[in-house]
Amino acid sequence: MHILVHDLDEGIVTYQDAINASGSYLLEKDYIQIEYIAACINREKSYPTGLLMSNGIGIAIPHANYQLVKINSISIVRSINGVTFGEMEDSSSKVSCQLIFNLALATSDQHLSILKRLFTLFQDESFLNKCQQFNCKQTEEFIIQQLKL
Repeated sequence: MHILVHDLDEGIVTYQDAINASGSYLLEKDYIQIEYIAACINREKSYPTGLLMSNGIGIAIPHANYQLVKINSISIVRSINGVTFGEMEDSSSKVSCQLIFNLALATSDQHLSILKRLFTLFQDESFLNKCQQFNCKQTEEFIIQQLKL
């Protein structure tokens, strides 16, 4: 499993741009097929992935068909200003997301397993704060440790 962490340019405010940015890092490493990025954007329209956590931090978990994934990876992009995603539980509501976890997992079993673990971690305010405050490399190492990869 590969974890990539990057900070978004402040000009990125739409979920489409955020998914393009996170996907471009996966594409650079040849972890996904090029169609994966558009598939994430299209899926987000019907099945939004934004979550507003109890501590006020917004998280999005865009993903797409595992058949478009070459190597299991998660591309995490961080936004200081937040990126607007539709809310997972109510698609008519919007969430400003500071953390976007783009899941590129090659099997549906692994997808569910990682998703369960992430949801548990998202309940931990300390985990979310560290994901925002550590530098990119420290955050990559921290998430690998927390996911027990």
